[in-house]
Amino acid sequence: MAESYLYWLLWLSPALAAVPAAKGLIHIYQLENYQFAGYFSALRRRWRQELPPLAALSAVSFLLCLLADRLAVRVGVWVLALAALLTLAAGLATGKLVHRRTKALKSLRYTSRVKRLAGALALVMILLAVLLHAAAPVMGLSAALPLFAFLWLALAALLALPVEEGIRYAYKRDAMRRLDRQIGLTRIGITGSYGKTSVKFFLNTLLAQRYSVLATRGSFNTPMGLTRVIREDMQPSHRVLLAEMGARHRGDIRQLCRMIRPQIGILTAVGPQHLETFGSIERVRDTKYDLIRSLPEDGFAVFYDDDGIVKELYDKTESPAKALVGRPGDDAWAEDVISGYEGSAFTLCLKDGTRIPCRTELIGEHNIGNILLAAVTARHLGLTDTQLRRGIASLEAVEARMKPEKQPDGSILINNGFNANPQSSRASLKLLAGFPGRKILVTPGYVELGAQEEIFHRAFGEAIAAAADLVLLIGTRRTRPIREGLIAAGFDEENIKTFPSLAKAREYLDTVRGEGDAVLFENDLPDQYSEG
Repeated sequence: MAESYLYWLLWLSPALAAVPAAKGLIHIYQLENYQFAGYFSALRRRWRQELPPLAALSAVSFLLCLLADRLAVRVGVWVLALAALLTLAAGLATGKLVHRRTKALKSLRYTSRVKRLAGALALVMILLAVLLHAAAPVMGLSAALPLFAFLWLALAALLALPVEEGIRYAYKRDAMRRLDRQIGLTRIGITGSYGKTSVKFFLNTLLAQRYSVLATRGSFNTPMGLTRVIREDMQPSHRVLLAEMGARHRGDIRQLCRMIRPQIGILTAVGPQHLETFGSIERVRDTKYDLIRSLPEDGFAVFYDDDGIVKELYDKTESPAKALVGRPGDDAWAEDVISGYEGSAFTLCLKDGTRIPCRTELIGEHNIGNILLAAVTARHLGLTDTQLRRGIASLEAVEARMKPEKQPDGSILINNGFNANPQSSRASLKLLAGFPGRKILVTPGYVELGAQEEIFHRAFGEAIAAAADLVLLIGTRRTRPIREGLIAAGFDEENIKTFPSLAKAREYLDTVRGEGDAVLFENDLPDQYSEG
């Protein structure tokens, strides 16, 4: 009897070892917001990092199973148990060492959903091992299962989907009930291809002078992110809700609007973000405009005048009431703009003739555009000239969004690391070019621009050539078009350095930077896009 149990333990051990070994795969699935399309897309980019360790685990498991099965007759059945334990240890080591994310921008969060997914994966692996034994009970054959853990994880996630959707639905309904009980709450939705997080924080600062405001945390802009904020953070005293709304697929904004039911909508921009999942700029435009479509007849819509897609959306909007900001003659614009690395000054001009002189520690003309969006919305909600001027003066840079910081060695670090895009890069490169000392740029390029990624990267390289003296590229494959753009623009190839990781680039940077250097970090590459 003991021999039979130990035999089954050894047979199941490769399948069970695959669960901890799949830590990296689970991390990718979490980073992709538990969406299958993003998960498999990330795997296509990272198969060199994720699949070899699984193949190694399968090979080790096969050898242990085969060796133990043969030695059991000679030295005793305890060898089966030892081999099973070693196989499980190999799985743990694979997950902890090979797939570790100790330097990840976003580490794996062991949420309840992740724990349920790991449990579902364990059940799937056991079932597969049992079925395989019924079909071909050859010791060592079950060692093939870890090799395909990326598929078994997707199967486990699919089987767990009804449970997850049920839990999500219950949480969302509870959040919506809490919103309904919040008397006198003004709900503001903010979306756009870029700028939405900054506008949210700026508007929060302005409105806090008059109202009790609840703004979604950080970049919590998904249904479950908003659900958490409402269920965990909302208090009876709150009178304004600022809901940042992100989208990577068609219908995402519509889903968020059904949940929040905004009365005011702010559309910051429509650009080539997430083209990999949207497929076209037209789909991005239609998805972002869902926020405006969702507003009630007595609502208020605010648009940034980009003289392009957003302006066209403003023109086509007949209801509700609307405002356009950014250019002279709009509902709000900026004059007398002075922007440098120590801050900005400008005159806030309103269509009714109001002129408000403003100063802020924020840098970059794009931030002034974000301030205009926040200011017009705050004005609509009753803020005075004095409150607007005072609120703008107290604005602080959002973390990892073009914030210069003096370093102990005398250099200046400019962090534009959060989700950089072609539009924000123009502003950051303009800022970098204005520094008097040597100008150094560190970048892995952009992500999720789909088929147009190489075109944007080549143009990015050409723009960098006019602003930087030294360029550190992260990742060989993704940044190749950037290098080509730099060289095409006449940039000295000797001043282009390529590194496999941000850590290696930082090590080199520490050896060459010094007093007076300006270092711009342009985009922190999301973990699932890393090449190594």
